Amino acid sequence: MKHRAAEWVPLFPEEEVPFILAAVLRSGVRLKKLHNAEREDHLSDRLRDLLEADKGFRSRPVELFREVPLYDRKLAKEKQLGRSDLMFLYSTGVAKPWPYFVLESKRLHVTFKSGRKSLVAEYVTGHQGMMCFVEERYSRDLESGGMLGYVFDGNVEEARASIAVSLDSNRKQLKCSQGLGFKSSSVLRGRVGVSESSHSLSNREFRIYHVFLAV
Repeated sequence: MKHRAAEWVPLFPEEEVPFILAAVLRSGVRLKKLHNAEREDHLSDRLRDLLEADKGFRSRPVELFREVPLYDRKLAKEKQLGRSDLMFLYSTGVAKPWPYFVLESKRLHVTFKSGRKSLVAEYVTGHQGMMCFVEERYSRDLESGGMLGYVFDGNVEEARASIAVSLDSNRKQLKCSQGLGFKSSSVLRGRVGVSESSHSLSNREFRIYHVFLAV
């Protein structure tokens, strides 16, 4: 699929996405929370270390960065749109800019001192959840991105089901593509913990991959 950005920005090769998602699943098996309310950025720091040691990931022409600022470069004065949690840069050699794929992380099913909270709303309609892609802050000139859910109680299927219900209830706000809902991944068929959703953005269809890790 081509859109206007393809005229000057190389798109991230979709064939690399399955390798990234698979590496996240492999590394995520070894990722465990240090306490019941650990912040997602600390988990993502340790996940980065695990990914950088993963032989399968290291064999790909992709480099991982944490907390990378994203800017709106179409404005006369550049405006920072936010900081991506996990950015995967694809090496094209000398051609610049290198295309990238972004994963945004959120906690789910966290038990605080005040009690258990699902945090599904923060994941789905929160400013730093799926909306960072739907509002095109983190999806400009891209065809796909990903959400990474750290499931603190280990119940990945319950978390996935809760996200599916919330997504269906907020289809208009999320600009869900007509006739398409929350479904199993088309790039990692049969893999537990990976789903996807499709969204009709301003000039293209955008796919969000959803990866759930029991921590």
